[in-house]
Amino acid sequence: MSSRPSPPGATRAPRRDALRNDVIVIKAARAVFAEQGPQASMETIAARAGLGVGTIYRRFTGKDALLDAIARLIAEEMDEAAAAALADPDPAAGLERFLDFVGSFNAEERRYAASLADRVPSDDEVSTRTADRIRQLTQKAVEAGYLARDVTADDIKALIIAIRAVVAASPDGDDAPWRRFVRLHLTGLRADPERARRTWPSPPGRA
Repeated sequence: MSSRPSPPGATRAPRRDALRNDVIVIKAARAVFAEQGPQASMETIAARAGLGVGTIYRRFTGKDALLDAIARLIAEEMDEAAAAALADPDPAAGLERFLDFVGSFNAEERRYAASLADRVPSDDEVSTRTADRIRQLTQKAVEAGYLARDVTADDIKALIIAIRAVVAASPDGDDAPWRRFVRLHLTGLRADPERARRTWPSPPGRA
């Protein structure tokens, strides 16, 4: 006797449910870690997600796996922000909005930002793509006359790293320090005629 064929899509439903639960768990973990730091328990994350702890462990081996997933999600969000900035017809506005995104997400994740470091390799596809977008965005800002001609993508990447440090050293919930830091740093990178005419100390041995 032949068995009755499964309805179309029947085998896909569990997979869809699992993926939907993944999204719920990662969102909950991100919120809990932002509030309590990486020491938050899996039980707290499960309660926030509205799922059983066993359900989470079936998809994630532990907090380390959750942090990997969050780091990947943030890397993708950063790439999307860089793409949106690059698409802006005003390179200056695009660059400033991108740096605002960098500062804002670091402020939101500051309680566990150190636990996210180096989880997405620099040679990973999304990291490589983001780096290329930053390079293009910097070049557009230079060509538009917003940034000085000698500014490179490495300068912007250094600024991104510095923003993280400023956020980490600032009082919790206070965005003013990193916003001021970005504003001052961009002022120093701008293609300002007055800046070009300044006389800087000559290196030792040069007139």
